[in-house]
Amino acid sequence: MINKYVKKMKSAAWLLAIALIVPGPSAKAQVSFSDIDMQQKAWAVSSIYVMAEKQVLTGYTDGTFRPDNAITKAEWTKMIYNLFNTYRPNLTATGQQKINGFADVTTQHWAYQPISEIFNYSFQWGVYGVAPDGQLTFQPDTELSRLELSNMLYSFFDTRLIDRRLSSNDVCSVTASLKDVPVKFFKNKDDYDAAAKADGRLDNANVQITTSNGVLPSLFMGTDAVDCSFGTDGFSNAQSSSLASLQASGIMTATADGYFRPLDKVTRAEAVTILNRIYNFLKKNYWLPDYSNISLEQANTGDQGNNAGGGGLTGSIGNGSGGYGGTTGGSSSNPTTVKVRDYFKLQGPNNEIGTLAKNVKKDGEIETAVTPLDYRYLTINLASQDKTEMVDLLVNIDGKSNLYKQELFPLTLEVGGAQSVGLRTQQRNTSIINKKGGTITLTVKLDKQKPLPMEP
Repeated sequence: MINKYVKKMKSAAWLLAIALIVPGPSAKAQVSFSDIDMQQKAWAVSSIYVMAEKQVLTGYTDGTFRPDNAITKAEWTKMIYNLFNTYRPNLTATGQQKINGFADVTTQHWAYQPISEIFNYSFQWGVYGVAPDGQLTFQPDTELSRLELSNMLYSFFDTRLIDRRLSSNDVCSVTASLKDVPVKFFKNKDDYDAAAKADGRLDNANVQITTSNGVLPSLFMGTDAVDCSFGTDGFSNAQSSSLASLQASGIMTATADGYFRPLDKVTRAEAVTILNRIYNFLKKNYWLPDYSNISLEQANTGDQGNNAGGGGLTGSIGNGSGGYGGTTGGSSSNPTTVKVRDYFKLQGPNNEIGTLAKNVKKDGEIETAVTPLDYRYLTINLASQDKTEMVDLLVNIDGKSNLYKQELFPLTLEVGGAQSVGLRTQQRNTSIINKKGGTITLTVKLDKQKPLPMEP
């Protein structure tokens, strides 16, 4: 689709770009801006264009897009308001859920209507604060960091962006894998509670909390990332749930080497791409009609080696313990898509090897994904605990799916240029229940050079 637009722009000698809605007269959907580099921002152009067609986005009055500028809370809210045009939580709220106004957002503010109609008291984290005089504040001109946006998204869309299939141990493991998001473990509740009180987080429950040294840690009960669970601190549970879920869906992800960059500002180009990913996520899960009646032509929202959503593509292999990544497909009943619900344990100097074991008879099929990045080859091995129980593998490379019999593994596939590879097991005989069997081990390895054949 990008090539189609590039040809159109060449014929008109234009450069395509659309800026977020800001105060001032609206612009037409297709405009030309001098500050868009079509090659450097190719990963965002299709998202910008497809939303501009519906006037979700319009331009700055001076004719620029300013793709690398940080986005503010007010700008983000306006984007949400325009695209999800039936989503008005505070407008329909009553009683204790309704917010009657923010002290720093007057009726003359350009984003007054979106802010006042969307945010109610169900938005628990990172949305509003309290001024010294006790009045509720929104701070509309705050430039959003990646962690601030992540935490805001916890309460959006009735928390449907939060993956409830992830156990608290899964959430803990994913969060602990992020090298720049601190995590602390506590063996007893008294120590946990003392830590939650020590840094003032309980006094600032609805305010995004950061310190001069970085981000406050997520607190968990347990000993390490393998054995841990939620405690009673709502801030820790919400922050880590957002990070893990946005990773799983591919909406906001860490770099290949495990850095989420929590304090980096979200650029305007990144925000457009994240918005498009949210739209696609809700659509694939059949929730979109609850929030919008706008139909967008699906844009390519892959990172394409850029910084959108997570400083590059997701981690090399979907996992719950390091360099985590993966993409989300649609309904698992569709054979051409695979949902990410299982996570690899990583090995190797570049997290290029992943292993995943699961009892498919007890817990359902393995559903996971691999992001090749700049690797060209993916070697897959599939082994059953009980050799008589055969399980095949559905491999989905950028939407094209093939079923491989277990007898073919280990198998090396060429994946150069692919954005994602979905993997889903398929039991041959689900009517046989063997309490001693059912555990399947899936191993994957990424290589830049074609590997030597593996022994079965």
